[in-house]
Formats: sequence, C-alpha cells, structure tokens
Amino acid sequence: MTLALAIWLGGIIFFSAGAAPAVLHSVSDRTLGGAIISESLTRLHWMGVVCGAIFLAASLAYSRIARGDYQIFSASKILVALMVALTLISQLAIMPRLAALRASSSAAAYADFTHLHQWSVSLEAATLLFGVIVLYFEARRD
Repeated sequence: MTLALAIWLGGIIFFSAGAAPAVLHSVSDRTLGGAIISESLTRLHWMGVVCGAIFLAASLAYSRIARGDYQIFSASKILVALMVALTLISQLAIMPRLAALRASSSAAAYADFTHLHQWSVSLEAATLLFGVIVLYFEARRD
C-alpha cells in the first residue's frame, strides 16, 4: 500500500517539477505544449485514482488482518480518500473547462483559464500535501 502511495506522490512531483516545466521550456507552440501537458496530467490523474484505490484496498485488508477491524475512519484512509476526490474533481470538472478555454483566444477566456489553472495547481498541491502526511503516518506505523 505504501508503494502505491509513493508511486502517486512521485508522479506528482515529477510532473510538477520536471515534465510540465520542461514542456513549457522546450515546446514553442503553446497549443502543442498545452496538449502535451493536458494529456500527461490526465494520465497522472488516472494513475493516482488507481494508486489511491490500491492503497485503500490494501490498507483495509491490512487493518482487518493486523487489528481485526477495518478502521475505515483512520486518518490515512480519510486523507487518501480526499486525495482521490481532489484528483477526480480536477480531472472531471476542471480539466474539461480548461480544454474549452484553451481553444478560445479572448481576454476573458484567458482570465478564466488562469483562474482555473490556479485551482488545478492548488488541488494538486493539496493532494501532494495530504499524501506526504499519509506517508509520514505510514512510516511511523511500521
């Protein structure tokens, strides 16, 4: 379960600190750069949802075997469920709106895009923060 969490967090860090800045620096066509980043973020989101599901399933099984109770409302399980929820909000609510705004060239669309992009970054940062907290909890538990 910790491996699934580490893979997810590593993906977020790599995307945020490596892939997205590299694309923005290397690709001169903003439309192409945006498409590459959007596709990469979509893959990261679905990978995160799968890793979150694996973590939750493994954590429930571990709790049941080790403690005789599922401990559904443990801090780690609640935080990972929040991470999955934030990721799904970003993927299903924000990303489609960003794609629609990216196609427009008006100043109002640019302002809306910038606002939604900030929401996207904030959701990703919150997901990362929650994940680091869970990683700390899991490291202390063992």
